[in-house]
Amino acid sequence: MATDVDVHGIIKRIVDILDSDGTLFDATGANGKVRKIESGALRMPIKVVETTLPHIWVTSENTLDLITQIGASASNAIKGLSHTLFFKIILIAKEKDGFKVEEVLDDFVKLINQDITANRRLKDPAAANDPLVDSCIVQQVRELDTSLTGLDRQGRIVILKAVKVTG
Repeated sequence: MATDVDVHGIIKRIVDILDSDGTLFDATGANGKVRKIESGALRMPIKVVETTLPHIWVTSENTLDLITQIGASASNAIKGLSHTLFFKIILIAKEKDGFKVEEVLDDFVKLINQDITANRRLKDPAAANDPLVDSCIVQQVRELDTSLTGLDRQGRIVILKAVKVTG
């Protein structure tokens, strides 16, 4: 019998991985680092104005899980499923001008990509065990809101694609 995937657990693990990177995150507001990382989607547009920046939110993408059967069925029971899961990391920063905030966002995206690439099975960052997926990659990076382009406050969305086989 196939088992299900703990989507919320994966989101929390992504937060833990990003949170454990001292080059990316510092809650005290150290210059050039993200000040807060949390699970769940941000409220637009109010949250953008009210929040501590730079800030990261980790949540599920619109298409959350594409499921395909793998292997044969036995006695009307599915033996295995392949889950292709999608998550988004929303990043917002504020700087003195549009060019500087773009530079800062690009640096943060590079660090996020390095963190996911280094821990592509989404293992516990402290114990390096308990992988939650079989693989995870950064699939896409896009602007949060094109109407903010060139302004001193901008954002990026990093789309993650993860694969988990259950059964």
